[in-house]
Amino acid sequence: MRKFISWLLLIAALGIAFYQWQMHKDQYRSAAQIMRARMFPCSSPITYSIGTIDPGYAITPEELAGVLKEAETAWEIPARRNLFEFRQSSGAVTILLVYDKRQAALDKLKTLGITTDQTLSSYKELKARYEALLAQVDEEDARLKGVVARYKERESAYNAEVRRLNQKGTATPAQVRRVNNAREALAAQFGGIKMIETAVNADVDTLNALGTTLNQLIVQLGINVAQYNRAGSAIGRYEEGLYRISGGIQTIEVYKYTDRAQLVSLLAHELGHALGLEHVPGTGSLMSPVNNGRSLNLTDNDIRELNRVCR
Repeated sequence: MRKFISWLLLIAALGIAFYQWQMHKDQYRSAAQIMRARMFPCSSPITYSIGTIDPGYAITPEELAGVLKEAETAWEIPARRNLFEFRQSSGAVTILLVYDKRQAALDKLKTLGITTDQTLSSYKELKARYEALLAQVDEEDARLKGVVARYKERESAYNAEVRRLNQKGTATPAQVRRVNNAREALAAQFGGIKMIETAVNADVDTLNALGTTLNQLIVQLGINVAQYNRAGSAIGRYEEGLYRISGGIQTIEVYKYTDRAQLVSLLAHELGHALGLEHVPGTGSLMSPVNNGRSLNLTDNDIRELNRVCR
């Protein structure tokens, strides 16, 4: 009887283990790949696949695959090893392009002919634009409030006259013409208010885009100033890209990029993290916390960090 119970417990345990494997096999495989990569770094290529590309990005999977192939070379050429390998699916690392306010702000500014980079001079130029536009928006707000107040006064007088005539039950032709003219004037004034509101809202959108980008630069450049807290301008996160491990799953998430060269540099940086590299000092380093460069040429600090991992 005891042996029978032991067999039942063993079968139950195997069944639970099989169920857990079926439910979480991707996490288990990923965890095993991460452990192998950390125990034997650079001994075999880290595989990656392309996941979701948000429609907000004007890039195809084929184009992104080409960018990733170029980003690989930053580490593979100096290491003289095949460190990364693209797979159509089921790679150890999934590349995701996530569209949020960071890229939306960048795209908004780009349509206005405003370009930025991660430099103090770029921050100062954007700050001057923000402050000038803020003063303009404040003036427009004040003007709009005055126009709306006058409209409400005329609307109130019109409604009072209509109520009076309705209560009276009769109206002379002159009174009817006066009411109709007042209604048409209100409609025209309302149309003008909507036009002013549209212009103000467009300027506010630009202001928020500038504020979002300025907030990112404040954090990325370590500038000791208060962030821009106008409604809609603060987003809380400032990374351009991020390598992360969550639930045993590895991803590289891209949040914004300006052009192809910057995207190559950004992905090379995050692939470095996937390889196990940490940040290094030097603003020109590919593994610098704030990567201002567009070149894939590694600095001495980058090389030392690569050699530390691929020992």
